[in-house]
Order: sequence, then C-alpha cells, then structure tokens
Amino acid sequence: MEVYTNENDQVEAVKRFFANNGVALVVGLVIGVGGVFGWNYWQSHKTNVLQESAQKYENVSAQLRSGSVQSIEAAQKFVVETDDVYSAMMGLELAQISVDKGELANAEKALTDALPKAKTADMQDLINFRLARVQLAEGKADEAIASVANIKSQSWQAAAQDVRGDALLHKGDKAGAKAAYTQGLESEGSQALRGILTLKLNNVSNS
Repeated sequence: MEVYTNENDQVEAVKRFFANNGVALVVGLVIGVGGVFGWNYWQSHKTNVLQESAQKYENVSAQLRSGSVQSIEAAQKFVVETDDVYSAMMGLELAQISVDKGELANAEKALTDALPKAKTADMQDLINFRLARVQLAEGKADEAIASVANIKSQSWQAAAQDVRGDALLHKGDKAGAKAAYTQGLESEGSQALRGILTLKLNNVSNS
C-alpha cells in the first residue's frame, strides 16, 4: 500500500486511478444501477401481470357460471395462455364442470394441467385430492393412490387416507384398506369424515 507524502501526490494518484479504471467503474455503475432498476421493473411487471390475470380470471369465471360452450372455451383458452395460480384455480373450476357432466377424463386432464401451476402447498394438496377422487371414479386405483401420496399437509391426511382406503379396497386389498381407514381416524378430520371412516372401517373389518 502506497504512503502519500502530500496532497499533490494524492491528487495525482486519484487521477491515475481513474485513468486506469475509469471505464470499468462507469460500466460497473451502469450495470449496478441498471440492475436495481431492472429488478424493480421486473417486480413491477410481475405484479401488473398477476393483477391482469386476476381480473381476467374474475371475468372468465363469471361467464363460466352460465355453463355455455363459449364460456368453457374461454376458460380453456385462459388456462392455456396463463401460467400462474389463477390458471390453476380455473383448472379446478373446469374440472368440477366436467365431473358434473360425467366427463371424468376431461376432469382428470384439467386437474393434471392445473397441478404444476399451483403455487402453494395447500393448493397442490387440494388438486391432488380431487385428482385422486376423479381417478378412483375412473377405476384407476393405482393412479389415485399415487396422487394421494403427494398430499403432504397433516390437515389433509384424514381425507387422503379415506380415498387411499377406497382405492386399496377397489384393488381387493382389504388389509391395506383397513390400515388406511385406521390411519385416517388417527389423523385430523371433521366429525362427519370421522363418521364415514368409522363406518368404512367397520364394514371392511366385518367382510
């Protein structure tokens, strides 16, 4: 490290420093400032996109209540063009419409497409649960078991084990079904669900 003996030496050192490093400093400053503005712009852009998506979702969802072919097509278009939580929510609505119509294959597709767009664990659990129920209704017991295995939250375990038990029973695995219903009763669940699990456990135990 240099030791400067007077102010002139210091001034000359500063001049030499900027002469040798000035361009790099300016470029670094531009990149740094640009990075800050770029980050702020990106955050603002994402917020604006999400707000626009929310508004479109509300509009399309309102139309979807009519059940018209046009509204369903608009909802499907929204799902394809959107890659956020609102797309996942729309997928849930489309799946419910398909279930009501008895179109289980369409419901399964809507839920499968919605799953990677779900941004929270709770929504992922909800989609996996509904997907498992649809798959079980289609007779796809193994797929239903795989879907409930992806449910992580403790608050969903009673419902998940209910579906898992039904799927195992569908496969002829009474012992597995009994274990699943028992595990469901040992998990958190509503009084109504506990009553259903108790009834199913008694039935499988006495069969």
